[in-house]
Amino acid sequence: MPVYYRGPCAHIDHRYFEVRGPEPRRFALRGLRGVHIVCVPSGRAGSGGATTRLYATGTAGVAAATAWPVLGTGATSVAATIAAAFLVGTRGCWRTRTHSYELHAFYRGSWRLLFATTDERMFEQVRRGLVRAMEYHADTN
Repeated sequence: MPVYYRGPCAHIDHRYFEVRGPEPRRFALRGLRGVHIVCVPSGRAGSGGATTRLYATGTAGVAAATAWPVLGTGATSVAATIAAAFLVGTRGCWRTRTHSYELHAFYRGSWRLLFATTDERMFEQVRRGLVRAMEYHADTN
C-alpha cells in the first residue's frame, strides 16, 4: 500500500486522504473532483461571503480544457489541472503577508474544505502527496 504523505496533520495513501485535525475527516480519492487551492488572508478566515478568496477552478478548468488534446486523460491531466490551480492560487497569496492555504474539492455532492493550514511548507507537502496519490489512482482505474 503506497503512502504519499504521512505527517502530524494528514495521511495520504493510494485510496484515502485523511485529515487528523482539528476534526478528523477521511476522503476517498475516487470521490474527489475539482481539487483546487484557496488563499484566505489570516484575519478573514471563516467570515463567509466577505472573505477575499481566490478560486482557481475557473482558470484551471480553462487551462485543462485548452490543453485537453495535448494532455489526454488520466494522470497527466489531473496533475496539469492541480498545477494550474496552484499557480493561480499562489499568485493571489503573494499579495498578502499572512494567509491560510486551503485545499477544496467537490466530494459526494458538495464542495468541501479538505485541508487548511498557515504553514506553507506543510501545505506544499500535503499538496504534492495528494497530486501523486491522485495520479496513482487515475493510472490504476
